Amino acid sequence: MTNKDTNTSYYILNREHFSECFDESGDTAASLKTYRQAILLIIMAGVFFVMEIGGYVVWFLLCLSVVELLSIRYKRSWWIARQMLSRSAGSKVTIRIDDQGIFTDSAYHQQGILWSDITELKNTEKGFVVIHNSGTSYLSRSGLDEDVLALLTAKVNR
Repeated sequence: MTNKDTNTSYYILNREHFSECFDESGDTAASLKTYRQAILLIIMAGVFFVMEIGGYVVWFLLCLSVVELLSIRYKRSWWIARQMLSRSAGSKVTIRIDDQGIFTDSAYHQQGILWSDITELKNTEKGFVVIHNSGTSYLSRSGLDEDVLALLTAKVNR
């Protein structure tokens, strides 16, 4: 929903919103670096097994490596489930975009990102990935009016 007078809109933090956020901004590339921690745990378990150091330690490390492999395989589902279990799930977030920056306000979190703090603004199919000094954020196109979309598109093209 959008309020055209003040360029504010809102969205609800629901499963659809979280899914869109992950799909548009999540790092889903699988490389050797992704599996590094699981590989190191397996190697450590192997070393402890050869050195005959406590069987429980070996099994513990092997179980940790399996959990790590499962977290890689089910990264999207795990991330969405964690977001849905958070206290902010289901809450309303008000967003204001103006010449100063992007500002969000909810019952649990307030954030302001000034345009000068934004290092990169990427245009995606369903929204914008905002890379700023404090991290990365995602901004969905749904609910934003044409003026705000034009402002964001101009910022992307600069």
